Amino acid sequence: MDFTRRIAVAGSRIQQPAYVETIIGLPMADLLKNRLTTTEDTRIIDGNPLVGRKSCLNTYLSASTTEVCAIPEGDKTNELFGWIAPRFNQFSSSHSYFSWLFGKNKEYDLDCRIKGGERHMIMSCEYESVFPMDIYPSYLIKAIITGDIDRQEQLGIYEVAPEDFAVAEFIDSSKLELQRIVREGLDQLRKENA
Repeated sequence: MDFTRRIAVAGSRIQQPAYVETIIGLPMADLLKNRLTTTEDTRIIDGNPLVGRKSCLNTYLSASTTEVCAIPEGDKTNELFGWIAPRFNQFSSSHSYFSWLFGKNKEYDLDCRIKGGERHMIMSCEYESVFPMDIYPSYLIKAIITGDIDRQEQLGIYEVAPEDFAVAEFIDSSKLELQRIVREGLDQLRKENA
């Protein structure tokens, strides 16, 4: 039985992102030794930043791990009037900041902050612009939140997985946890059909 795995070690807190040949069960601290730029204010993610699980240096590589990321937590970042500053180095999918003037090839140092609390759901077609399938994700999310099973089925709940909403969750101006909402909707359907 082969316990070796080739995994990607990436993120802005990794000195040299690379594929690493390793074994299942290796301590995360051993995998990331001499690879992290700093351990302070760093989030270790088992998986990628969109759908991965929060991890730490005290855990071990699981058999399903294909990627380990290290990015800034962002907790110690203080931005006075951050919402009103021009922000030339801040990513925005909606051109809210002036960073879009520098072209699409600019690299950003993204962190874990949500940058604002949960808000009311805004119907702005932003999910549709990044969604990988030809369905109406905004209406599907609303149907899941309200618990309307018939409407969920009409809108294609059986065709989606929570991971399909990862990019939509990233750009969501309402700051909703779309993947969690979809998972709860699928779990509810499973209970109803059981």
